[in-house]
Amino acid sequence: YARQHGIDTVQPIAAAQAPMRGRDPVSIFITIGVRKALALNECWSALDPAAPDTRRIKNRIIDVTARLIAWAHQNGFAHLDLHAGNMLIEQAGDDCRAVFVDLNNVRLGRRVRERAIVRNLAQFNQWFRWNATLIDRIRFLDRYIDWHRRFEPSGTHSLALHSDRKRLLALLERAALRHAAKLNAKRDRRTMRNGRYFSRIKLDKGWHAHVFLSAKHPWPTHAPTKLKFDRAQWQHWLEDPEAWFTPEDRSWIIKDSRTAMVCRQRLTTRDGHSFDTVCKRSLPRTLLRRLIYLFRTSRPMLTWKRGNALLSRQIPTARPLAVVERRRFGLLIDSFVVTEHLDHALDLDTLLTVKLRQASDATRRRVKNAIVADLATVLSRLYASGFTHRDLKAPNVMVQWDPDLAMDPRVLLVDLDGLHRVRRATMSRQIRGLTRLNISLDHCKRATLTDRARFLKRYLRAMGNPDPDIKPLWRQIAARSARLRRSRHRQQQKMLARYGRF
Repeated sequence: YARQHGIDTVQPIAAAQAPMRGRDPVSIFITIGVRKALALNECWSALDPAAPDTRRIKNRIIDVTARLIAWAHQNGFAHLDLHAGNMLIEQAGDDCRAVFVDLNNVRLGRRVRERAIVRNLAQFNQWFRWNATLIDRIRFLDRYIDWHRRFEPSGTHSLALHSDRKRLLALLERAALRHAAKLNAKRDRRTMRNGRYFSRIKLDKGWHAHVFLSAKHPWPTHAPTKLKFDRAQWQHWLEDPEAWFTPEDRSWIIKDSRTAMVCRQRLTTRDGHSFDTVCKRSLPRTLLRRLIYLFRTSRPMLTWKRGNALLSRQIPTARPLAVVERRRFGLLIDSFVVTEHLDHALDLDTLLTVKLRQASDATRRRVKNAIVADLATVLSRLYASGFTHRDLKAPNVMVQWDPDLAMDPRVLLVDLDGLHRVRRATMSRQIRGLTRLNISLDHCKRATLTDRARFLKRYLRAMGNPDPDIKPLWRQIAARSARLRRSRHRQQQKMLARYGRF
């Protein structure tokens, strides 16, 4: 069908099917290879933003991609799994060509109406909403509208767009949010099931666990995400769960109190790869607490779910590797969560006050600018994804940075006990979090007023305001910060009068 209508797809050569093995059919499909071609997401990510010809190449990719999708829609071809990985970009000198692949889920021979177009483009936008600028995404929509109108007289199943550009933008925004919510809910459920990326394990003495197996998109600076685990490996590591909190080196114990214990452990895979982990054990102090957890999710399980939810929404945090619980008759006896250890990471407060103390002025300015930009992006994604952090402060913002490597600092959120999912992160909720972050840096002289102004400007841009006026938000944060400082001062004076210290 695609070849008859001039739609660029991979060209099939042969297909064969063998007798079924159990429930699964065995089939082979062979196509002609496309030389010098990359998936659209790989091609886009490989472009160097500083290169002089990157802008021209991106514009060309946007144009050929919009042209192919518009021509397909006007000829009754709708790819129902349209994402950046299912489209190839073939480069030939200065020219390039877009090609559809993975045609298992395609609807043919019917008009693609406007509602279906909006859903299809919203699906295509899912990867680019995190990996392309707003200008590039609007440019793609403009090129699509232009090509769609050009192909209207020549398409075999053509249909005119009834909505103008402004209305299409609004429809796409709502459809993109619905698609993202549906996709994220599916990924959240995946963390509690057996599959390619996660697994459930039943252990002895009433212990059970959910473990991480592999990452679909590994982070370059996170060692565990580059490895692949299996159930047998985790079964071996977790055969004695209580041994995780009796490290041979006592210096690896980070915290040991009545309610929690935190320590480091080193794991070694069968092929000799070693990596460090952080284990956090939560102990209910009273029987009432144990009874409450009959109806509530334990804190380690919340960390597991919230950490994976943030990562699936492109919000950096320490990856949860395993969560282990022991219950008896539904009563929570013990539980702990294992996360990756972040190498070369310091909290924002320590980095600014200690790490940058000996750095040169140029290095200090470069690092602070990179942190401001990355922190604005992380927080805007957090609130746009419907999350709030009631304990958003500098010690809970980690910065991963190695001065010896040519890489920018990377911001991550930790201590997810204060993370909550809300239906909508209103501006008042955002101001509350930004105010707490602002107060936590009061004593840090290197976090200047200029740095705070730069952050607010980048933050408002990331929230969809290309030319922000930061004064209203600045005044609201300043007023709320002043109230909280006065309240904190009164509490400290009461504690000083009662206990002689605070």
